[in-house]
Amino acid sequence: MPANPQETKLAIRAELEATRTAFHALLASLSENDLRQPSHNPGWANGEILAHMLFGFIVLIALLPMARFWGYLPPRFSKPLAWLLNAFTGPFDWLNAVGARLQARIFTCQRLGKLYDLALLSLNRQIDSIQGDEWGHGMYYPTRWDSNFSDFMTIESLLNYPVIHFNFHRRQIAH
Repeated sequence: MPANPQETKLAIRAELEATRTAFHALLASLSENDLRQPSHNPGWANGEILAHMLFGFIVLIALLPMARFWGYLPPRFSKPLAWLLNAFTGPFDWLNAVGARLQARIFTCQRLGKLYDLALLSLNRQIDSIQGDEWGHGMYYPTRWDSNFSDFMTIESLLNYPVIHFNFHRRQIAH
């Protein structure tokens, strides 16, 4: 558990807000045509990378309640789930790529920005409900799904994940 859970909560919210500002600045720097242009990640267009970056925040909306639930159980209990999810890395990667490609066809810069804001609003509501003793709770994760996942992540480290994911992919956007 962090020394001061309230300070941890404020720091995480500030980091998420700084990322929101960076995401909107990135969107503002791109035209709708730029979204269809190749990114620095071979085989992916800029819009696909942006949709994937947004997904890193959206997936956290689902992962956070799971981590809170599993956090009340002994840590070893979540290990079989992580193993099972790792076993399905191939289908996950395929769905992740197809989802980003489909989203890029229908999401404009404006829509990506609105969805990001909605995701952040939802995350902030969840963050507000985290109790001081929950910050050290966590679970095992499928590390084959994303190199930014650690084998075991606490609530606090999980909330840092989308920012790390965002910063990793931000360099892949081509201007």
